[in-house]
Amino acid sequence: MISQKNFIIILISIVVVSMVILLNSTFENQDEFSQFSFDAVYLENEKSVLITFEDISGKSSFAVLEILGMETTFHEEFQIIDSKFSKSVPIEQLPKYGWKTTPVTLEITYENSLVKMKTEIHNEQESASEIIFGLED
Repeated sequence: MISQKNFIIILISIVVVSMVILLNSTFENQDEFSQFSFDAVYLENEKSVLITFEDISGKSSFAVLEILGMETTFHEEFQIIDSKFSKSVPIEQLPKYGWKTTPVTLEITYENSLVKMKTEIHNEQESASEIIFGLED
């Protein structure tokens, strides 16, 4: 039978190793997507959201863009020229519970894969929101 002291040492070791593995894979994934920039900023004077995307590798060709959480979901599909785009989307009403309830999603055709991104709208004076990435082969 394992003593309580040894059990705690084993448990702590398992937790530490698991965290190292998880953090390492998270950093690898961030490096994998470092060629992409994606932002959504609310322009108060224009009552619109400016959404920008750029792929510095030049391998993106098609996009599906959505803004969720609005009365009517914004949805647009289009070809990407030069692996970048900029879209201005009018916003009739500000979200009652803030921008966190209005995520912006983007699916990009990248070579033979589908890269999915999600971010939040932020005001002009705020820094860009975090981007969450996913990959489908």
